[in-house]
Formats: sequence, C-alpha cells, structure tokens
Amino acid sequence: MATFSMEVFDNEVVPSTLSSIAPILRVTAEIEPERPRVAYLCRFYAFEKAHRLDQNSIGRGVRQFKMALLQRLEKDNSPSLAKRVEKSDAREIESFYQQYYENYVRALDKGEQADRAQLGKAYQTAGVLFEVLRAVNKNEKVEEVNPEVRAHCLL
Repeated sequence: MATFSMEVFDNEVVPSTLSSIAPILRVTAEIEPERPRVAYLCRFYAFEKAHRLDQNSIGRGVRQFKMALLQRLEKDNSPSLAKRVEKSDAREIESFYQQYYENYVRALDKGEQADRAQLGKAYQTAGVLFEVLRAVNKNEKVEEVNPEVRAHCLL
C-alpha cells in the first residue's frame, strides 16, 4: 500500500489507473512558486478528474492518493486564495494562461534556433493550463472564452 506525502504528487506516486492526471500535477508543481492559486486550481482539477476516472477508488492506491490530494487542497485553499492576483479564479487562470503563452510558447516559437524539447514542454504546459481554464469556466462555453485565449490552444 502506497503512502503519499502531502508535498509530493509527481509521476512516480500517481496510481497507474490515474496516469492521465500526471501532466496536470507536473504543471502544478512547476507553477506553484509563481502563482499558488493557479497551482491550487490545477490541483483541484486533477482531483476532480481523478474522481471521474475512479469514482469508487477501487484502483490500487487510488483511495490513499485521492485522500492525500484532498488534504493538500484543504490545506492550500485559504493561503492560495490570499495570494490570488485577480478578482476571481476564472480571471486568475485566464490571465496566467495568457502570460504563460506569451512569455514561453510564443517567445520560444519565435526563436530561430528554438529548443524543440523546451517548446514541446511549453506547449504541453499551455495545453494543461487551457484544460484547467475550460474547467474553471464551466459556465462559459469554450466559444465564449476570450478568442485570443482560445486561439493559443493548439490541442
């Protein structure tokens, strides 16, 4: 039976039945120092997706993993909310997505000798951020998301 640290949610500890949330948690860890609320929103989305993938927590280690993730969410909610830059979670994730796209994806893409591995990772991160943006904006149709934001997602 696996034990999950409150601090570690990387690819090695994600149960195999929930492997599709590993990229979300990678992005979460990557952006947490810069934007804790965006990281919280990504982690929350990962929890929701994990629950949809295995609602009854029957996969090996899934129940423990989901409980550790839920405890981390409870611990981080208030502190991350206090560090939110924008007025709402939807604006927080949208502004960070736009900023990330401009500063990383577009900048790397414009470089003559762009490092393709770095660019690929930046596109993966942008894709995860866009997926979380859509989830946070559940009440909005994707077509109603700012067209500039929607245009960035090439997935």
